[in-house]
Amino acid sequence: MNAGTYVSASPEETRSLARKFSAALLPGDVILLHGDLGLGKTCFVQGLAEGLGWTGAVLSPTFSLLQEYETHPPLAHADLYRLESPEAVYGLGLEELMDDGFVLAVEWPSRCPQVWPANAWQVRLCAVDGNENARRIELAQGTAAL
Repeated sequence: MNAGTYVSASPEETRSLARKFSAALLPGDVILLHGDLGLGKTCFVQGLAEGLGWTGAVLSPTFSLLQEYETHPPLAHADLYRLESPEAVYGLGLEELMDDGFVLAVEWPSRCPQVWPANAWQVRLCAVDGNENARRIELAQGTAAL
């Protein structure tokens, strides 16, 4: 799947898009998920996990902050929404996970923008006027892309 803008009409389509996107991911890749509350960031990660071989539930790690999944390559899902300082982000060990070959999906990456590699994937989810379930999903690579 290439960088570009896609439209999803439902959560199922968002997961399907993410499953297709996961086929291009390599160990150490970072996916930074942007978008307001309730726009489907966790739904996108559910599709990533499925595409990487996970068959169980994938829930937002809003309170646990980080969840790891035994996929191929392994997936780590972080939600930085509740963190208030870059120091708190460093304490999660995300850089070590990247170095260990995890695919890292991060919700609310703007909490610590200086951590992410220059080649990180940017995924921006936006509401589509007139359809409460539809989302515009922009995929780009590079921290300056979006």
